[in-house]
Amino acid sequence: MHYVVSVPVDENLAGFIGKKGSEDGLVFYNRKVEEDTIVAIMPANREGSMHYNMAESMLIAGQIAISTASVDRLLGEVIVAASLLKKHVMLTDDNDVSGMVKGLLGDYEVCSRDVLLSRITSEKGQHEGELRIDIDKAFPVKGIGTVLLGIVTRGTVRVHDQLHHSSGKQVLIKSIQSQDMDVQEAGYGCRVGLAVKGIEHDEVDKGDLLCSKPFRKAKTLDAVLASSPFAREKAAQDSRYLAVSNFSRSVCKIDAIEGQNVKISLEKPLSVLLGDTFVLISESSPRIFASGTVTATA
Repeated sequence: MHYVVSVPVDENLAGFIGKKGSEDGLVFYNRKVEEDTIVAIMPANREGSMHYNMAESMLIAGQIAISTASVDRLLGEVIVAASLLKKHVMLTDDNDVSGMVKGLLGDYEVCSRDVLLSRITSEKGQHEGELRIDIDKAFPVKGIGTVLLGIVTRGTVRVHDQLHHSSGKQVLIKSIQSQDMDVQEAGYGCRVGLAVKGIEHDEVDKGDLLCSKPFRKAKTLDAVLASSPFAREKAAQDSRYLAVSNFSRSVCKIDAIEGQNVKISLEKPLSVLLGDTFVLISESSPRIFASGTVTATA
């Protein structure tokens, strides 16, 4: 099986989980554990972009591994962000942070590095349904054509599949690579390289999707919003924030609020589908202060 885990802080922990690979805002670490493959994703430590890179890594991953080696303000922000996403969290046992997570984290455990890999591969989540691939990079390869890098977040992709891209174009899957090996199909959690026909690399943006059914990018969202009780920032009508959903992001404005239901307009159309989770990022700490579930798009 394949497992995607976010490591929002501590390069040493990410390096323990896997071997460092590609880097472009997010750093990917890869490891084989018997028949399983783990892809750990860590935000690149870049001034001004760390928080949305952190949000991307935590949204795209199925699990979150948080290092407690440094008990500081950033760790507090990471714990608040993790609490909004309702994913399985593994805390390292470097320091006792039970006081910090009390009342915040639900599904979490504390574990040593000796058992961390086995705990990651013990999670057997179900991610069936219509095929979806979240794309984070596109580039041309001489003699091959357009190559897309991404993660299978639902279903299974197979060679010769005809898929729908965010642009509305149909894309043929010519070949698939996973962990530098040619494969005929790839399921949930696979980090894939796809040689495709029907689209050029400069027509593909980070955050675009490949799906088995056609869809349209969203200019507006209806969503159910939840804010952290530990955040000073509260979502307010006419306020502007940065919205991040998997590899997509856009400045957004809250047009209307009725209880937990909000209407949001996006400065840049995003590839989001019904049921997707996103986070809002503000200028005040903790920066990642709210999460939402998409109920309608237009």
